[in-house]
Amino acid sequence: MELVDLYNGQKELTNETVEKKNVPDGKFRLSVHVWITNGKGELLVQQRLATAHKFPNMWAVTGGAVKAGESSLDGVLRELSEELGIKANKDEMKFIASYRRKFDYVDVWLLNKNIDIKDIKLQEDEVQAVRWVTLEEFEEMLKNKEAIRSSYDYYKLYIEPKI
Repeated sequence: MELVDLYNGQKELTNETVEKKNVPDGKFRLSVHVWITNGKGELLVQQRLATAHKFPNMWAVTGGAVKAGESSLDGVLRELSEELGIKANKDEMKFIASYRRKFDYVDVWLLNKNIDIKDIKLQEDEVQAVRWVTLEEFEEMLKNKEAIRSSYDYYKLYIEPKI
């Protein structure tokens, strides 16, 4: 059973904790997504298991629920370690944005790090493959419904030049 903290509609902690799947109406849990880029401007995406309940075989960014007592930053560092075996320092992480969905707030993070695919250790009960893709390739994957949109719009806003 994975416990999460509850937040109100203003993203303030309510001092309540529930099981991740039992978020009551009008309350929210906190989730994180992290966009991993390298020096070539490529994105690291991971493929969900064929047996996954939601979005089987689809490509996505790394992410998950923030556990009770964790900060957003602690949660994203844990997810990176659990799902991909990637160790990152707090100062390597850049906060991009936060948005609200039906049952959670999602904090979007960026990690720019040159990672060798051979060094990645997949969480076998969640991830079946990883690969580096260009932004254009990821857009094509989205168009072909091979990838989950997951915070893509926020990432794209971040990388597009500011006019």
